[in-house]
Amino acid sequence: MRFEIKEGIPMPASTGKPRKYDLPLETMKSGDSILIELPKTKIHAEVKIIRNFVLRFKHENPNINFTVRMVDDGVGVWKL
Repeated sequence: MRFEIKEGIPMPASTGKPRKYDLPLETMKSGDSILIELPKTKIHAEVKIIRNFVLRFKHENPNINFTVRMVDDGVGVWKL
């Protein structure tokens, strides 16, 4: 089998898995918070998903700090 090497062909955009939560982290100011209301039975599972979303954002923006905490009625995200 023979392959031809070509130049200048653009790579198609990656579609990836859609985000479950699209939090507006880039528009938050220091001291702002977001509450994601959830049933008590889902808080433990969803906090991991939300924390990973925030960590991916922080990886691209290392000078911005957030904290993610479980609260009685869901998950809270605070910009520090």
